[in-house]
Amino acid sequence: MSITLHHYQPTYGLFNLLILRNIKNQLSCYPFRINKNGRLIVTTTRISHLHSNALLYNSTKFKDVKTINPNSKDEEAKKKLIDIQFYRRLPTFHIKPLPTFNNLTIEEKLSLKKIRFPEEIESLIATTCPPGLLTEIYEVLKNIHDKYLLNKTTQKENQVYNAAWWKLRDYLFGSIKMYHNSTNTPVFVNIGDYVKFSDINKIYPMLLQSNILSNEKWYSLITVSPMLNSRILKPEQVTSLLKVKYILQRAYLKILHEEIESKTPKIIYENKNKLPKLGLKDSGSNTLFDIKNPADWFYKTRKMKRKIIMHLGPTNSGKTYNALQKLKKSNRGYYAGPLRLLAREVYERFQKEGIRCNLLTGEEIINDLDSMGNQAGLTSGTVEMVPLTQEFDIVVLDEIQMMGDPDRGWAWTNAVLGCNSKELHLCGEKSVLPLIRKIAAITGDELIINEYARLGELRVETSPIPNGLRSLQKGDCLVAFSKKKIIDLKLKIEQETTFKVAVIYGSLPPETRIQQANLFNEGRYDVLVASDAIGMGLNLAINRVIFTTDSKFNGEEMVLLTTSNIKQIGGRAGRFKSHEEGPSVGYVTATSKSVLENVRSGINAKTEYLNKAYVWPPDQLASKMIKLYPPNISLSFFLNDISLQIEKNATKIFALSDLRNRLEAISLFEHVSGLTFQEKMILSNAPVKSLPAVQRAYVNFCKTIANKQTKNIFSYQQDLEPSLLEAKFSKKENIGLDKYENIHSILSLFFWLGNRWPNYFVDPESATDLKHLCELIIFDKLDSLTKNPYLKKNAIYGSFFSKSFVGNNKNRSGRTKN
Repeated sequence: MSITLHHYQPTYGLFNLLILRNIKNQLSCYPFRINKNGRLIVTTTRISHLHSNALLYNSTKFKDVKTINPNSKDEEAKKKLIDIQFYRRLPTFHIKPLPTFNNLTIEEKLSLKKIRFPEEIESLIATTCPPGLLTEIYEVLKNIHDKYLLNKTTQKENQVYNAAWWKLRDYLFGSIKMYHNSTNTPVFVNIGDYVKFSDINKIYPMLLQSNILSNEKWYSLITVSPMLNSRILKPEQVTSLLKVKYILQRAYLKILHEEIESKTPKIIYENKNKLPKLGLKDSGSNTLFDIKNPADWFYKTRKMKRKIIMHLGPTNSGKTYNALQKLKKSNRGYYAGPLRLLAREVYERFQKEGIRCNLLTGEEIINDLDSMGNQAGLTSGTVEMVPLTQEFDIVVLDEIQMMGDPDRGWAWTNAVLGCNSKELHLCGEKSVLPLIRKIAAITGDELIINEYARLGELRVETSPIPNGLRSLQKGDCLVAFSKKKIIDLKLKIEQETTFKVAVIYGSLPPETRIQQANLFNEGRYDVLVASDAIGMGLNLAINRVIFTTDSKFNGEEMVLLTTSNIKQIGGRAGRFKSHEEGPSVGYVTATSKSVLENVRSGINAKTEYLNKAYVWPPDQLASKMIKLYPPNISLSFFLNDISLQIEKNATKIFALSDLRNRLEAISLFEHVSGLTFQEKMILSNAPVKSLPAVQRAYVNFCKTIANKQTKNIFSYQQDLEPSLLEAKFSKKENIGLDKYENIHSILSLFFWLGNRWPNYFVDPESATDLKHLCELIIFDKLDSLTKNPYLKKNAIYGSFFSKSFVGNNKNRSGRTKN
């Protein structure tokens, strides 16, 4: 038998790695250390295994070799074992002169760490993967292995990281096979794949097609990513290796957090008795409440006998109006709207009517104080800001069907379960009724149901608009679902007709949306082009809604509009104005026959009832929950485990808010040292858009909190670029509209954080001035557009959208459209 031995240069007192190659060319590795007497101590779990691999040897440097069996329960036997000296000589034995691990060949390193691709996979990628890229992939895989799998403190922790490692390999191999098996239908990637990272199955095409993103985009992605620790200062410094590192590390962490940690709590906890107890004690009593049951989270509210009064009806039925009449007469009340602009609309309406009212949103707080400094009893705000510890007479929750939204629904459900109010008025669609009945049965609240009919008629026209844009009339609203399409339509209408066009879409600042809506309502603009952002929150004088499509991109693929989407958007036509003017008539049509057919089907469809209410643990409760877990547990694991426990609830009507977007936000700050658990919970709810510039600013904001620093908005000049906030730039087409939308998002985030950490984010007056300047420039740019600023940005993945659209080009009966 011939054996060649390699090991690290030994260091006294530290564990080193001994690597052994046997006659079959297989590698084995064992940890060893040098004791005070210069003796080589090898640690292994099986002595027989140690002997069979000829690990014990007699050399000129180490005269005495001793073994330790850490699994032995017999302490005396252990001592005797240590005292035994082995003087075993092997027949043929070759020792290389203490090379370091780095002296091994790349093949030896890759084989040792199980990084090298199987021959089958290497032969597959030989025709598509450049050799340089393959070398970079191997190097990054080795770095991931070293960073996440070596030197883990416990065996259980190591199992989790190993599971994620093998899962990454499976995804990578599967992606390679899928790519080579899809020659007839090429796999497209787009900007969203790199930013949101929603489909790991595209990992190999993403590696191959990374050049579809400019160096500026890559610079934004890499610098905002805390996992890379990159210190590049310019886009020119972005290398191919950094791109590979971003893609593979992001994939590994996504697998670790979303697929492994969320499903392996028993791996983390070695002893079943150490698993979290599914109950906490009310600090004011000895009552236990069940973490699995979100209704028990709000134990103080459960002591109340509340009335839940439902106001159900379609759009334009007066349900919110009736609830607000009740609110006006109360001494202590809160209106909770779905959007900041709707909260401000109610606030301004109350102020005009002489009713004292505060404003409370994530970005804005206005306290209405009397001459004695007493705050008004009524507040208008967003649903996320409802103070669940405060007592009210009446709370109005608008658009209650939103509790079924996987992303934001938690705010409505938490308010329904936790509001300390004598009366809870819920306004929204009838689709939520069965769900509220079940919740009321759990909480023991009295349930009263009021149903409303539409104030006016809604007619679906028999045919689409006949002559394209020339058929438009004053008061029309065209509906599209991308910024590019909305701006395209605005420019075409203004070129082909005499109409002036207002636009409304989601990424516009709320103030700009209100401004555009007012211009349309007052008749100064003739036609409106909008996204589904008009579905709730804005009062619009629309005569006719015209659907340009019945599909939209959901972040991953093109999907048909739901019946709820169609009813909500179509119902905006013929908005009721006053009882004196009588009932209004609204019209709904489309630009094509196939779209109109699906819209008609959606408008006339039966109600689709909700079956899930989404929840989120309040910050104070989460701080108690985390104490039941082992120390230093990650926030991602904690949330995944809470999600699993809620799924075990017997009622099956609750689920934790969708973790995908949250985990993306959490990944931005989870590696920032100095943040407390409660701060992390608050930050996980921050309104961070999936835009590199906004995420980069968010990371810097998080570092300010972690370091307990005091800064104003000008401390973030590199993120904000305040020099661009001058009126002269409003006419410059080389600085795009999206640039100012990003700046506005960063400013809004600054206000949101400033309301929660006012000692860290100071001088809101300066930030307000910049915000107003930004809104002015956005309005000027919209008003003076001559070409679409989004054409270039969408061109690189236009083929992806068209491909996805063809794949989903079916109507509600399952037939393919003409």
